[in-house]
This record gives sequence, C-alpha cells and structure tokens, in this order.
Amino acid sequence: MNSEKKAYRIRILVADSNAMFCELVRGVLNRRRGLQVVACATTVKELVEALEKIEIDVALVSVHLREHKGSGLRAVQHMRAIRPQIRSIVLVESSELHLSVEAFRAGAKGVFGRSEADLDLLSKCVARVHSGQIWANSAELEQLLEAFRDSAPVRITDAKGTKLLSKQEAKIVRLVADGRANREIAAHLKLSEHTVKNYLFKIFDKLGISNRVELVLYAFSQTDQPDAGEIDISSKRAG
Repeated sequence: MNSEKKAYRIRILVADSNAMFCELVRGVLNRRRGLQVVACATTVKELVEALEKIEIDVALVSVHLREHKGSGLRAVQHMRAIRPQIRSIVLVESSELHLSVEAFRAGAKGVFGRSEADLDLLSKCVARVHSGQIWANSAELEQLLEAFRDSAPVRITDAKGTKLLSKQEAKIVRLVADGRANREIAAHLKLSEHTVKNYLFKIFDKLGISNRVELVLYAFSQTDQPDAGEIDISSKRAG
C-alpha cells in the first residue's frame, strides 16, 4: 500500500492550440517527480475524447483552442459539468489578464501565465491545485478583486445545493471579500477579534481552504451555481 502511494503521479491533460507548446509542457512536467502528462489536445474535440478514455486529475487548458477564441473556457465549463473531480488550470496570455475572471467563473481552480518563462513554477502550480488550493498571481488576483466590486451575489453550497455556511459566517465572508481586516470585521459585527478568527478557521475548514485569498477566490468561483444561499460580496465602499 505504501509503495503504491509513493509511485502515484498526478495525471495531467494539456490543451493548447499550439501542439509544440503542448509537447514542451509535457516534457517539462514529465521530468518532475509525481507528475505525468497523460494526454495532449489542441481542440475541444480532442479534449473531450481524452476525458472519455483517460483518468485525469488536473487539466491545463489555454483560453483559446484551435476552434475559436474562448473555446478553452467553454471546455473548462464542460469539464466542470461532466468531470467535476478534475481540477482545471487556465493558461492565459499576459495581454489577456482580464480573462482570469472568466476562467474562475468557468470553474477553474487556478490561472497561470501561458507565456511565463519559469515552467518550473507551473509544476508547483499543478501540485498546489491538485492538493485543493487555489492558484493566482498578484496581477490576476487584482483583476478578480476589481471584478468583485460589481459582481453578482456569490453562492457557497455543496454539490446538493445545501448551504455550507451559517448567516454569521456568510457575513464574515462578505466582509473579507470587501477587504476588511479582522479588527474591522469584529467592530462591524460587534464581536471580539478572537471570535472572528475562530469563525474564519471554521469557514476555512468547511470549504477546504487555508487562507483569505483562497476564500475570496473560492467564493468567486461559485458565482454561477444556481439554487443556493447567497453571499453578496459586492463592495459598498468608496474608492
């Protein structure tokens, strides 16, 4: 049993309009311990065929595949619907950071710069996302936080549509997303800072995350789920 665990590799699908880029990524990741690229695709059709034939843990999908612009995002949405256990990372160009927002809305758990020279960092991104964490750099995070100002209500539920958070916990999520520090949250809700920290630990545990950034990103990634309890994180603050 222990030997099986040691031998396990994260099974990765790479999808990009450029076949050479796919092979480059395959070569880099296959040299990393614990990682294995099991399929490459340049079109949505090839991606879907891979999903039907191969067990995949993490999918690296560029925003644009060969069919047309944005086809990669639609592929991520499709994967989320038919293979929700697969964790997706969307690859974006530096000139298209605004698409980071759409990537998380589509169901991605991470966003990575397609043109980043440090592909070693991509290995780390894959491992983190596979372990259940959210991945975004500071520029992508800024895009997401800006989008929160005018976003629709966010819903956090389980797969059956059951609310995961109490009303008080939902309020705290809203205030965290609004950029409030624990001291400000405590003053607003008339609680002690210690109580706020305890609430946050419970929220992190319920949602399977580990920090405030992941909390904001997780909430944002739930915006399109229907029939759930709402957490409105639209900013009401000036500036």
